Amino acid sequence: MPQASLKEIVDALEMQFEEHLNYLDRQTGKVEMVTRDDLRLVEEDDSADMEADDSADVLPESQQSEFDIAEALFEDSDRFVRLPTQWDIHEWEIMHEFAESVEPERLSRDLLQALQGKGAFRYFKDTLRRYRREQSWYDYRTRALREIAVDWCKENGIDYRED
Repeated sequence: MPQASLKEIVDALEMQFEEHLNYLDRQTGKVEMVTRDDLRLVEEDDSADMEADDSADVLPESQQSEFDIAEALFEDSDRFVRLPTQWDIHEWEIMHEFAESVEPERLSRDLLQALQGKGAFRYFKDTLRRYRREQSWYDYRTRALREIAVDWCKENGIDYRED
């Protein structure tokens, strides 16, 4: 298997959406994104014994690539490994660890307070803006996601390159 790009994996972990799933293709070493709709469409095609080309004809050209990946995923699930999802990452914990690690103590206290209750993510980011420390948070978050990506690669036997 070609080496996977650690940066590409981290980028995928940073930009996750509920309707999109990210997989690493073991054959190419690339991160591929598919929608849940494309996966459903492939499953429906298979259960209806339709030709793959029939479904492909109704898709806009911009979605054809995602559909092709969904088909490959359905046909050869060992080829693809699903990346950690937003639910696997626990961003609140990363935010909490960051809040405990920052100086001055007042900022740390304000960030920890922002993480309490409803609207925690918004209050956390508002507090960062007020202190003009957004970039420190984004740098910290990227390092945390990088650690998650490295651990994930090791757990799944995936060779990766730093880039």
